[in-house]
Amino acid sequence: MSRRTLYFISHWGTGEPLFHALVVPALEMLLARDAVDRVCLYVLDPGKGPIGRLAEVHGVELRPMRSVGSPWKPLARALTLFRSCLGMARDARRERPLVILGRGAIAGGFAWFVSRWSRIPFGVDLFEPHAEYMVDCGEWSRTGLLYRSLRWSMNRQMRDALRLITVTQRYADHLQAAGVKAVKLSVAPCPVPDERFFHARVARSETRKELGYDQKLVAVYMGKFGGLYHRERAFEAFETARQVVGERFRLLVMTGESENVVKEGLSRVGFPTSLVRVERVPHDAIPARLGACDLAFGLYRGTPSSMGISPMKIAEYWSSGLPVLLTRGVGDDSGIIEKEPYGGAVFDPEGNDLKVAMEKVLRTLAEPDQVMRTQELARKYRSMEHTFKALKGLLTAAEDAHGPVPSAEEGPQRG
Repeated sequence: MSRRTLYFISHWGTGEPLFHALVVPALEMLLARDAVDRVCLYVLDPGKGPIGRLAEVHGVELRPMRSVGSPWKPLARALTLFRSCLGMARDARRERPLVILGRGAIAGGFAWFVSRWSRIPFGVDLFEPHAEYMVDCGEWSRTGLLYRSLRWSMNRQMRDALRLITVTQRYADHLQAAGVKAVKLSVAPCPVPDERFFHARVARSETRKELGYDQKLVAVYMGKFGGLYHRERAFEAFETARQVVGERFRLLVMTGESENVVKEGLSRVGFPTSLVRVERVPHDAIPARLGACDLAFGLYRGTPSSMGISPMKIAEYWSSGLPVLLTRGVGDDSGIIEKEPYGGAVFDPEGNDLKVAMEKVLRTLAEPDQVMRTQELARKYRSMEHTFKALKGLLTAAEDAHGPVPSAEEGPQRG
């Protein structure tokens, strides 16, 4: 096997939107630019759905991993981890890939074990404070086994990884302050997942007519209510925005929550439910929907893990030309918006500055080149070039650890 082989581990299944948004484009890019010759893609519970563009990517070998069933979730996860890592380590000892890459902290835990058992170096990208995230959204307890085991795993990744690629500079700075060497750290925000978002406005007029949005100012919100996201304060924010804009205001909510739940929340704050459209939209249909809108909301709660997140939705909003009304303290994006007026405006949902932020966004929307300027922010801050640079740095570090690696044309070196 070529030394220019990458072992890539994803804990997202092939049927999940994040797999197609964050895994497939990265593999396409690495292979198209000849950064690697071959990718062995390990996917936990890939599912039975279509694999989409992955089927067209030459040089990728899909290697499924299966979860072990158990009524006790911690035991099931431990058995799954052991069986999957043992199989990957056997493959790695036989095939000797250049490096092992875990996409995200959970996959990074798999990569750490495989590296320990195979002596192949590993790296982790999309490295976020995932254990803290699960506590902040109410899924885990800090005293629980799942939290403690992931914290243990992340500490090993921080100690032993060849490279840690975070999604925000704020989290990279935090890790460096915690003792991680600066040479190990790179930053690559979650990129724009699909070029179609930049061209979403091509069908804007037709989509707005279809949705009944002619001559309206349309705000969009994609996401959940509760957990890491505001719930009651989100509904209050929508009502405040309606009051600022007036009768032209319309709201599009794309969420997994039921229409009744969303409308009940809006009714509690006095928002007329006739002005909202609630949809569960397939990922392929999102660009056209965003192209029909004018501005967006990002309603994240201020939590300890917020510094380390890079919401994909912000990239999708900006690339669609939408300025964002974003809560303070979200990754690097809140700071970017504060210095880049075409990015939107930040506000404190527990304060009274949303009206001022909304008025600022309305002034921005009045600028003749606003859409182009907002899209430029997506290309500047959320380009795939950041991802390629960081992953290329990992591959170069792995080559240095192994010694010179022959190109595909040169073939293997012989002693």
